[in-house]
Amino acid sequence: MSQSVSDQRDVIVIGAGAAGLAAARTLHDAGLRVLVLEARTRIGGRIWTDRSCGLYPIELGAELIHGAHTSTVELASAAGLTLAEVDRYHGLRWGTPARPLSSLPPDDPDRQAIERVRAIWNRLGQQYTDEAVDCGLATELHRQGCDPATLAIADVVLAQTYCAEIESLSCADVAREQRIDRAGPREFRLRERYDTLLTWLARDLDIKLGWPVRAITDTGRGVIIDTTAASVSARQCIITVPVAVLAAGMIRFDPPLSATKRAAITAFRTRPATKHFFWFDAPLWDEGFAYAAHTGLFARWWTPAHPDLTAPLLCCYVTAERAAVLDRLPDTIVCEWGLAELSRLLGRNDVATRCVGFRRYRWAYDEYARGGYAHLPPGLAWARPALAAAEGNLHFAGEATAYDSNPQTVHGAIDSGRRAARDCLAVFR
Repeated sequence: MSQSVSDQRDVIVIGAGAAGLAAARTLHDAGLRVLVLEARTRIGGRIWTDRSCGLYPIELGAELIHGAHTSTVELASAAGLTLAEVDRYHGLRWGTPARPLSSLPPDDPDRQAIERVRAIWNRLGQQYTDEAVDCGLATELHRQGCDPATLAIADVVLAQTYCAEIESLSCADVAREQRIDRAGPREFRLRERYDTLLTWLARDLDIKLGWPVRAITDTGRGVIIDTTAASVSARQCIITVPVAVLAAGMIRFDPPLSATKRAAITAFRTRPATKHFFWFDAPLWDEGFAYAAHTGLFARWWTPAHPDLTAPLLCCYVTAERAAVLDRLPDTIVCEWGLAELSRLLGRNDVATRCVGFRRYRWAYDEYARGGYAHLPPGLAWARPALAAAEGNLHFAGEATAYDSNPQTVHGAIDSGRRAARDCLAVFR
């Protein structure tokens, strides 16, 4: 039985990922008494920098900063961290062997397909202004004349970045994101790694690690939080756990959440997402290699975050059904298959013999993540703002609630945490 902690706080934040830390930082800096409860024995949530792999720390989860005008860039600047720009999309290499997309002839079928689906994608924000006409991305592309081969390419270059299958991705939800997008161009990595930023964000905060929350009671006058370690109370509560954790019923609510909130939670789909890292005895690619893709099982490859991009290390990020297939297989088979596809991608036959190490992390097997980023199927775009809405003394944040920012991003999570914190502060004014 957990013990009771009598020191009541103003706000309890559940989850020490990007959203939870941003919310707690905002409230703490405003002078409120804040307690952060984290189920894991580390901060970060789906951000996890692994420094146990020798010279090159790797990001097992989120890795990139998507946009020059994001809150992540703002915080990195405040923390005195340095950004390394990454030009993934303009430098995309495609096919087997992978060649720069810009070097393919204008009439190359794959180049035409990529340019076509990107153009259709970029128009969604203007086309889907009414959620009632929503459909899946595959349906929209088919409606505009895309054949099955083009749909397979779009699945890699578009849907996979959303951790979704192309059939199940809501065009209306993507369109809303495009209309409010203010992240700006360009992408970056943190040279000091993401854990450095999170440590800076968490400074001076009262964080309890290894305290999984089991139940939340909203008494009307405040909240009582039951964890495996203790029972704590506060006037307000911000919940930032992944929506898949809520959908799994890992936290009990008393009184139960509204029917609308429960429907919003179950509307989301959280599909598997796995990062595969391959070490080699030397780089097997040229200095310009940054991002390569094809329609294989191991669809997308890049040089991961480290100061020296000539380091002998590649990352293959696999999501949705591809990840579901690979996640069921043992490491030895996955490594063998991955190296075989990489051999075709690089156009050389010594890839397997030059590999000196392999590691993967399967987020679908992570108890407190249960997959990668969440997406909404067609017809359910309403669920994102509904998930974000407060109920009583409960506020909700996390990347899935980022209806007014970019979901599936770190800065979307940060923005959602700050939004929930502002709503809390309004209660205390």
